[in-house]
Amino acid sequence: MQEKGAYYVSRLKSNTQVYFKNPSPSYFKNGTIIKKTEYIPVSLEELMAQLHPGETHEVEGAYIGRKEKFPVRVLIHRLSRSQEKQRLDKLKESERIRGIKYSERSKRLTGLNAYITNLPIESVSKEEIHPLYSLRWQIELLFKTWKSFLHVDFCKPMKLERLECHIYAQFISLLICTSTVYKMRKLLLQKKEKELSEYKAFYIVLSYYSNLSQAIEKDTEDMTKLLFRLFLLLQKNGRKSHRHEKKTVFDILGVNYHCNR
Repeated sequence: MQEKGAYYVSRLKSNTQVYFKNPSPSYFKNGTIIKKTEYIPVSLEELMAQLHPGETHEVEGAYIGRKEKFPVRVLIHRLSRSQEKQRLDKLKESERIRGIKYSERSKRLTGLNAYITNLPIESVSKEEIHPLYSLRWQIELLFKTWKSFLHVDFCKPMKLERLECHIYAQFISLLICTSTVYKMRKLLLQKKEKELSEYKAFYIVLSYYSNLSQAIEKDTEDMTKLLFRLFLLLQKNGRKSHRHEKKTVFDILGVNYHCNR
């Protein structure tokens, strides 16, 4: 990805060793560097112990890779106490159900998220990496929604021309539903400061799809009334269920949804 000029943000597995270059490596008599002294391993556990909950630390000059060392930005984010406890409880439940035993190191490292990225530090700070990575879930959620409600992952055997029409119609449905959901989502944040669940909202909008199609064919007044009823319905039944304070997608992307209040 890097060779092709692309950027990435990815989670670092807990069993991946992180290194930094040894400023004082050892050498053989002929001047050749002793390989095992060229890089020093980084202890993620020690780094985590130095961080406060919610704090992010960047390992400067970091490398990863067992054989060939690859330069990369490594960022360690310490979870909150409640998040750490929740993860540890899930780990214990997994041990009970699957009949396996996790190492003590794995249990201790449940308190952190480690990320690797090649995003330039002058463009994206270490504090922005953790919320930026969380946006990847939006992509997974979108695919899940498309597959659950529009069944885009399944198609009956048919002729090529019919398949092309089918895919084209699916894309039109996706465009209308997704555009409506995200517009309603922004309005709900502006008017009520409440975040809409994409999954719930997509289901509700799709249930109105035939009515929406008929209203488009009539006039603007019918369309406006229908969209207003849809907004009230989404406001009542489409909100996210979480109660804790959390950055919204618009917050992370820097969209000012308070501008029209």
